[in-house]
Amino acid sequence: MPGTFLSRLVLVLLALPLAVAAGGRKHEIQFRRNDYAVVPAPARLQGAGLSKALLRVFSDDESKGGLYFHSGLFPVVRPALDAWSGEFAAGTVPLWAWMGARKFAWLTDRELLDREWHAGGARLIPKLDLFNPRAQELVVKLFGQLAGQRVQGILIQDDLTLLRSEGFSSWGRASFAGVSGLDAEPRRMLAKGTAHHGLWEDLKARRVGETLARIVAACQRSNPAVQVGLNVHYEAPLTPERARSWYAFDAAAASAAGLDFFYLMAYHRQIKAEMKLGEGDARIYFRRMLEAALKLWGPRLVVKLQVRDWQSSEPIPLAELKIYYDLIPTGVERVCFAAADPEDIDLISKVIAK
Repeated sequence: MPGTFLSRLVLVLLALPLAVAAGGRKHEIQFRRNDYAVVPAPARLQGAGLSKALLRVFSDDESKGGLYFHSGLFPVVRPALDAWSGEFAAGTVPLWAWMGARKFAWLTDRELLDREWHAGGARLIPKLDLFNPRAQELVVKLFGQLAGQRVQGILIQDDLTLLRSEGFSSWGRASFAGVSGLDAEPRRMLAKGTAHHGLWEDLKARRVGETLARIVAACQRSNPAVQVGLNVHYEAPLTPERARSWYAFDAAAASAAGLDFFYLMAYHRQIKAEMKLGEGDARIYFRRMLEAALKLWGPRLVVKLQVRDWQSSEPIPLAELKIYYDLIPTGVERVCFAAADPEDIDLISKVIAK
């Protein structure tokens, strides 16, 4: 697309009126850590215009990590959720738990772990094997346990996926052979355009969708009042075939799973870097992505804005955040600022101010 046309389109987008007045939209904050010395009180969040708080209750990269609540299933690093839920129990701001689904570096039971195809062989990865009935049951039970905590909702991390090279455990290959009647030959299963590849992508998408539906059902059995949201990669609205191929994310299956909200990770700096976009093109993509997401999920859409730079961890400047906030289309009812620290509350309140 010619650069001059992009520039004109950017100017048109920026000239649009503000999407929704601050009073007509709900705003949430997702905290990136769970070891703060001082917990931001619900009254402080409410005073800043925030109507929901999301707390991370898992670790994924630390080899000595675990959970931040008692489940009876995995090790507990510290019961941070107990302290937070106590603070929020009498408040008017609901507390949600942000929980991972399958990527945990501290898992030790090799039988529960998945394999990825790499350099001509299957190698162990620190992710639960969704094709293993025992591992899938463990994930489902874990979320059911979490729903029984003093939380109003649960956000499922973006690791409830099967990436392109994943799923090649003995369970995954046996599932493929049993369903397709074909030999579970990884090279053919990964070769685009082959019957093996198409059937393999279908099977992975079904398994992810089935696991998601079972998680939602388990949460509702444990606590019928609890709400459940899912982190969704930014490719899903505009390039659903890419999301299905890369992550085994099927929008139709996810929509049918009973989710209350879809948390679209509309992280503008990440998108700009990964797609190698100029600033003008990044703004155009951002707007089109959200328009497509709004058509898909309507009132169930939550737009996640990036508050800090992933590389430096420094807060993103107010002017930059305002630009992308103002590009959010009319009709988007919820925005979540992620992943923030308590000191970012003042910055966020300025972004959402009228």
